Amino acid sequence: MIIRQSTKEDLTHIIALLKQSIGEALTPKTEAYFLWKHEKNPFGRSKVLLAVEDGRIVGLRAFMRWSWESKTENISAVRAVDTATDPHFQGKGIFKKLTLQVVDECKVEGTGMVFNSPNPVSMQGYLKMGWSIAGRLPLYLGRGSLAPRFFSLEKAAAFYKEHSIDTAIKSLKSSWALPGDSIFLHTPLDYKYLSWRYRDCPVATYGAVIEPGKFGFIFRLKKLNRFIELRICEIWTEPGFTDPRPAKSAFKKLVKMIRPAMVSCGASPLFMKGKKHITGLIGPFKKGPVITIRPLATDNLNNFNKFSKWQPSLGSMELF
Repeated sequence: MIIRQSTKEDLTHIIALLKQSIGEALTPKTEAYFLWKHEKNPFGRSKVLLAVEDGRIVGLRAFMRWSWESKTENISAVRAVDTATDPHFQGKGIFKKLTLQVVDECKVEGTGMVFNSPNPVSMQGYLKMGWSIAGRLPLYLGRGSLAPRFFSLEKAAAFYKEHSIDTAIKSLKSSWALPGDSIFLHTPLDYKYLSWRYRDCPVATYGAVIEPGKFGFIFRLKKLNRFIELRICEIWTEPGFTDPRPAKSAFKKLVKMIRPAMVSCGASPLFMKGKKHITGLIGPFKKGPVITIRPLATDNLNNFNKFSKWQPSLGSMELF
């Protein structure tokens, strides 16, 4: 068995392996989706290693490129995402072998750290390979409407159309970028990232309210029992914009229109420089997914542990 980096010629076989190994219950396994996720990412092309036996691809491990920045640090990172093993080759240690080789190669390349949100089944495997638990993603929560609306795909589509992510992002200049002047590590926000992550995402739909030069927030509607959860994926105010009232007014208007049962949001270091939160939310509560981390070229991950200096948005931690 040999282990090698994937090439464009492998794509058809990779998709076939993903379908065979894990199916399409959570996300469709298409070439367009794989290319969006692993080739078009503005942080760089994913590290994708393959296990090949007699010319046949029998295993895959993909680490997606990412970045965390604050006013004092800029840490290149990878997120451990896709993995697949041919059912006929399971139990042979392919997952572990591929994962550890990707770890070694990323470390040599200077990548600072790896993070992910493993399910309970795979958690112990990651811990044995040197990962540690950073904790549950802190969330801010708020009650939505006193008369919550029932969830329906038709209503969700109408809300997304009225708050078009495409129109909102096009209102920004292609050179738009927020300065990383927060003391907390977060995903750097710029035009390329927002376009890739939210406008071009082939497996989820998002809406947005953006006032160039002032503020912006990107949201997603999730089914919560029979009702709606309004999930705030990104929220920010621009440098020099010191009045939170217009953003809060726009947010209240959105909540009034959608009538969600609950509103959720991650920490917001880029909204009013992290000194205030959007109206009506309280927290943080340790209610998000369990996040694991592992050092690579960066030895000290104290700022990531227990989210002491790490404030990722909900959108950066979604499974996609």
